Amino acid sequence: MRTWMKLGLMAAAVLGLGACTGDGEEEPIVCPQVVVFARSSTGTCESFSTSCDVPQGYLRCCGGLFGGCATGTSCVDDPSDTCAPGASADCPGICQ
Repeated sequence: MRTWMKLGLMAAAVLGLGACTGDGEEEPIVCPQVVVFARSSTGTCESFSTSCDVPQGYLRCCGGLFGGCATGTSCVDDPSDTCAPGASADCPGICQ
């Protein structure tokens, strides 16, 4: 009986994992549960649960309390705000 249960569980795991990989034409999207800060071109920095939750066209906030940027980009001064970089911990930049 135990052998049949183990085989059944293994088959279910294989089928379940196969369903997560998509139709083979595109890579599955991975969105780790990491808080990301971003803003619209006219808004202030907002928090999002994952990078996949950030709306298209939003700029990622960085520096101070907001963390760093993704690989290949750097944190620069946000020209739309009035704070000076390095003046306080809550003065965000944008990733470019």
